[in-house]
Amino acid sequence: MSDRGSVPSSSVAAAHNDTTTPFNLVSLPALVEHEYDAGPLRVDHLVADELASRRFHVTYRSGPLTVSGQLSVPRRPGRLPLVVLAHGYESPGTYRSGVALAREQAFLAARGYVVLLTDYRNHADSDREGTEPVAEPLGYPEDVVNAVLAARRLPFVDTGRVAVVGRSMGGGVALAAVAARPELVDALVLYSPVSSDAVDNYRRWVAGRPDLEGRVRATYGTPGENPRFWRRASVRNYVGRVDVPVQVHHGTADEVCPVSWSRETVTALREAGQTVEYFEYPGEGHRLDAGWSTMARRIAGFLDRHV
Repeated sequence: MSDRGSVPSSSVAAAHNDTTTPFNLVSLPALVEHEYDAGPLRVDHLVADELASRRFHVTYRSGPLTVSGQLSVPRRPGRLPLVVLAHGYESPGTYRSGVALAREQAFLAARGYVVLLTDYRNHADSDREGTEPVAEPLGYPEDVVNAVLAARRLPFVDTGRVAVVGRSMGGGVALAAVAARPELVDALVLYSPVSSDAVDNYRRWVAGRPDLEGRVRATYGTPGENPRFWRRASVRNYVGRVDVPVQVHHGTADEVCPVSWSRETVTALREAGQTVEYFEYPGEGHRLDAGWSTMARRIAGFLDRHV
């Protein structure tokens, strides 16, 4: 689920506080009930003075933690639309602020969007958590919701024009965040996302790895032992809450997240009455490199219509 297309052997889908894990198993009812408390976005320093925009290192609060990120501000007057980016798995130990989704950030900023790329907790300059998993983790989706809340307070952001874009692991994070707080955004874009069914992710990254499987089983139980927990962990069972236009992109040869996962997510969204645009890219892998220009054009058109 890496933005570089690799998945470490230590990948696991269930330990919220374990900084070796690529994403967090989320209880959707916990996310819905959670009280989000982001403060103002703090602009720390200028990172890059670019032709179409300026990019800053920023921090914001997410619960008791400080989370870092990068904010691109177009050189345009007035109040501008906002896009929050949720990146895919990157090793917390080596990840540097702003290295993920660089092409997406530059493309959207050039089109006049204020773009906030959140690093997530445990990454880059963000605060670290402990190493013990918890029963109903909030984690990265909380960081995305709080990123939206913090960025909406910027004086040059049009709070009525907000979108979230999530890739790979970040696709699952973004979908959960919007399901928790759909009223905060106007549109959602996912590409090469993980499954909206937590059991798929368990089977893909946990089952068959003795240490990880044992740790997850001891904390949460397996899907067979504790089906209620895994149902509550699956955003697919809550897509009726999304209630904003969604666009999904996936390569048919994705070696990390099978295209069948997006097909099933799109079916669930449509059966729940959601508005969905879905595009497949024949022969494309996880990064959609050859299809990037086509996908970027489609994302731009989608955001221009809905944000």
